[in-house]
Amino acid sequence: MDFNVQKIIIDEFKSIKVQNPAYSIRAYAKKLNIPVSALSNFLNGKRSITRKMALKIIPKLNISPDIKTKLLFKQFKSDDGSKQTLTLDYFATISDWYYFAILSLAEIDNFKATPKWVAKRLNIPLKTAEHAISILIRLRMLEMDASGSYFPTGIQFKTPTDIVSHCLKKHTLQTLELAKKSLINDSIEKRDFSTTTMAINPGNLPEAKKMIADFRKKLSQKLELGDKKEVYKLSIQLFPLSRNTDE
Repeated sequence: MDFNVQKIIIDEFKSIKVQNPAYSIRAYAKKLNIPVSALSNFLNGKRSITRKMALKIIPKLNISPDIKTKLLFKQFKSDDGSKQTLTLDYFATISDWYYFAILSLAEIDNFKATPKWVAKRLNIPLKTAEHAISILIRLRMLEMDASGSYFPTGIQFKTPTDIVSHCLKKHTLQTLELAKKSLINDSIEKRDFSTTTMAINPGNLPEAKKMIADFRKKLSQKLELGDKKEVYKLSIQLFPLSRNTDE
């Protein structure tokens, strides 16, 4: 397959038109979540697709997950080989909780990049571990050193704040389910669950979110000191219990 995003969208649009002659550029632009004018220029060859636009389009193409991964990596890799910051669309490819758990697991001294070892440590199916490791290696989020051991490359991940995203919601729901399992199965010595109910001034929420972000960073730095032996997940929720009846 030709790993050219522009050619793929041209071929995909033509294929859809064959099955549905009434299908419009506007409808395809809506599917890809890009401006109609931009798509028209891409289809007519008047404009090339930028890396930023490609990262936005690729997750929405009707192609196999494996091809999407290869296309994403091609766009993600910069010309000089330096690391890029992951975008939200790129995150959609690795949004399941175990991808980042594997990257953190790779920081443990006795880490083994074998599906069997990872599956046992994270309590996930062997097939899931195999697929996740192969994706992380292909995306160069895991690389091999001179001794043959794998290590995380340190690619940074961030997403825009205060947005609604299916993949982010899915990741958060998975985190809450993991927390539920930990509450039931792990001893109190290994975990900490606490809650506070309060009446608040909603105007203070932006500052509260910043304080939470600062706390997460400081706590991570503290816990990462010394010999790393286990992988933990810190999850903080701040949400309304009351509802505004005037809305």
